[in-house]
Amino acid sequence: MNKRQRLYTVLASGAAVILIAAGLLYMNNRGVPAVEAAAYLEATTEAVPTETEPLQFLTDSSQGVPGMQLIAEDQGLALYYNEETTEIAVRDGKNGEIWYSNPKERHQDGLASAYEKEVLSSQLNVSYRDTIGTLENFPNFSSSISNKQFVAANVDQGIRITYTLGDTSLGIDALPKLISKQRLEEKVLSKLDETVARYTSARYYPTKNNPDVLERLDGQISKQLVLNKMLDAFETAGYTADDLAFDNQENGVEGSGASDKPSFVIPVEYRLDQGSLMVTVPLNQVEESGPYRIRNIDLLAYFGAADTEGEGYMFVPDGSGSLIHLNNGKIMEEQYVQRVYGADPNDNSLSRPQVSESAHMPVFGLKNGENAWFAVIEKGDGMASITADIGGRQNSYNHVHATFSLRGEDELEMYTSQNMQEIQLLSEEPYRGDLQVRYHFLHGEDASYSGMARLYQQQLVEQDVLKPLTEQMELPFYVDVLGAVDKKASFLGVPYRTTLAMTTYEQAAEMAAKLQQEGVNHVQMRYQGWFGGGISHHMPTRVKLDSELGSRSELQDLSAQLKQSGGALFPDVAFQRIYHDDWRFAPSSDAARFVTKETAELYPYSPALNRMDQSKDSYYLLSAAKLPYVVSEFAAKTRKLELSGLSLRDLGQVLASDYRDSRVIHRETAKNIVKEQLGKLQQEYPDMMLSSANAYAWGYGQHIVDVPSGSSRFNITDEEVPFYEMVIHGYINYAASPMNTSGDQDLRKKLLQSLELGAAPQFQWTYEPSSRLKLTNYDSAYATAYGDWVDDAVALYKEANEVLKGLGNQQISEHERIQDGVVRVTYSGGGSILVNYTNQPVNVGEITVGGADYAVEGVSR
Repeated sequence: MNKRQRLYTVLASGAAVILIAAGLLYMNNRGVPAVEAAAYLEATTEAVPTETEPLQFLTDSSQGVPGMQLIAEDQGLALYYNEETTEIAVRDGKNGEIWYSNPKERHQDGLASAYEKEVLSSQLNVSYRDTIGTLENFPNFSSSISNKQFVAANVDQGIRITYTLGDTSLGIDALPKLISKQRLEEKVLSKLDETVARYTSARYYPTKNNPDVLERLDGQISKQLVLNKMLDAFETAGYTADDLAFDNQENGVEGSGASDKPSFVIPVEYRLDQGSLMVTVPLNQVEESGPYRIRNIDLLAYFGAADTEGEGYMFVPDGSGSLIHLNNGKIMEEQYVQRVYGADPNDNSLSRPQVSESAHMPVFGLKNGENAWFAVIEKGDGMASITADIGGRQNSYNHVHATFSLRGEDELEMYTSQNMQEIQLLSEEPYRGDLQVRYHFLHGEDASYSGMARLYQQQLVEQDVLKPLTEQMELPFYVDVLGAVDKKASFLGVPYRTTLAMTTYEQAAEMAAKLQQEGVNHVQMRYQGWFGGGISHHMPTRVKLDSELGSRSELQDLSAQLKQSGGALFPDVAFQRIYHDDWRFAPSSDAARFVTKETAELYPYSPALNRMDQSKDSYYLLSAAKLPYVVSEFAAKTRKLELSGLSLRDLGQVLASDYRDSRVIHRETAKNIVKEQLGKLQQEYPDMMLSSANAYAWGYGQHIVDVPSGSSRFNITDEEVPFYEMVIHGYINYAASPMNTSGDQDLRKKLLQSLELGAAPQFQWTYEPSSRLKLTNYDSAYATAYGDWVDDAVALYKEANEVLKGLGNQQISEHERIQDGVVRVTYSGGGSILVNYTNQPVNVGEITVGGADYAVEGVSR
């Protein structure tokens, strides 16, 4: 090779390296294709009423509501409105019960301060921040109603009230800063009496450059008494906003003609619809002023509130469900506040305020005596939190309501010299869809958490979210198998990652065969860690089986074996957590962004440290805008595997926002994107398993594992109830968390809990000794060795199956607590199960239930 050839070779090699580097750089910045988030935004499409026509009221032939007028009637309900206070009330014609938007006797509340009485009189409470992060509140009574800053108009089957909150006056800027001597005389002074004209004229003085142009003397006029007199004078003279705009423009005075004080315009619509009250806030019609940004809106915080004489409870969706007894006296405990669908993981705070269950359902309610109401957040649930508090703290009323966060919020640390200051940041772009809450009204036997669960279940059935199960002769048995895990290793001191096989396909088949041999046939096997480098797999746009586990044919044989015995294989995949930064994933483009605009890189949470553990491997949150592409690629790549089942590790339970400037995705929009992808996967995989599924995902899965089996046990709450299970039983097969890896490994207690919840057993197993997981990211699975558990698991399953096998397609019609530690669960077929968690026998009617035992009534076994 001559010198010229060598030169060309070197140049060609260099060019190739440059092209490869450029390609990688391009991929890193471009990432995978994204969808347009605006296409997933649900907002009001109805025409906005002109609000110029006077309100039309209906003729009321009933007993009515004192001080209010009838607006609409529907299926026995009547909606009333107070023109002075903008209160509404719903009268239930079936029993005469009246539910008020605000407590009727609030003005006589001796516990409430003047400010609290304003809050009690409000239908909205708006919190907002200014440019430096100061947080303020506007109850709409003091900031709107008391000043008559609202307009009401009729809408179909209801009323729309548009509130203007805050001071919209221009103040001193309602007077021209500069005005010609001629126009002041013509427009103002000539129309006033001599004394007022002289007073007004004295507050304007000729400018130095042009004596024919007069300047406002702000030093005098800024005094409130003087300002009031001047404003009255200009108003008396008929000086208009158009006059002000003309004078400002003529004299080069800049100004928007709008107040620089915080003010907001917020419409609220009340409608009777299908025998319920529907409350809507169309956020695309909300207006903000200047630099002031709305953070939260509390909607109807005191609707149907119960006073100190109330008897009953508030229902909140903490975990499986929880009750707060009215007037329980726990005034020293913190009020209940919980984000619907769990905290937004798009949060760069290292610490976490508490370890708690998630609120998987957008529902809440209140029972008072023989009556109750139950609310479902139908729109904006991804943006919502639920708040509940008892009477006796700041006022005398027990209340529960929804709060909606219009923007994301985060802390930014600013360092100056030796000082550090935390500034609260809000995302600039607010959510612009609708907020909507539907209130149902219950009476008598239906006025309970069981009645609420039945109502919610029926609503989901009518919406085709829940579909009845066919009769089942055997209870499913769920086993969560750990296949391959990634592990750190080293060679000659050089660290690298390797894949460790904890359960091969052949070993998993051996597990299934052993269970079948013991009479356990309906094995639903979730297989975690089968492609892309183990459980913490690569971005699932490329599916390469982990060779350490076996071949493709062995995977298909395992699936066929399980299917033959009435079970199924569910290979597991994570779509929203990306564990590896490689050429398939570009963090700068594909990852979500915090409010601070940083890439959403997170670490596993450590309960021991109460913070993220940065000694563990980090992961990224995939932007919801990239989710459709990733799901489509995964589905295309796995078709050749011919697997009918799929387990979704995070798609049914994780809901994350993305605050990238170019594509802000709020949680509600992310929810709509996720639902579309669930539907897409359901077409590819007719048998899907979800983990800890939120309510919006229920319609897409045939199995749910890791359902919440209890609550967070906040101090203010009093009881746990299996509301989650009561809604889905008879429509979806489910299991609670694995019995062998929970904190309490008392299998007798786990059996009793399974019978109370109507849940199938679940275990987490590895074929290899769990000691091999030591010093990996999975060392929490320290009690998973299959051989140690299989005999006990089979015995437990057979006992549970004997009780529950004929109840799989029945609904749980009622759950009741007989006494502490003793519950009765009644099914739609008439049978019931008594469960005694205590160590002593108890008598329930004519039945004696032994300690740590159960009794079955009317259930064929």
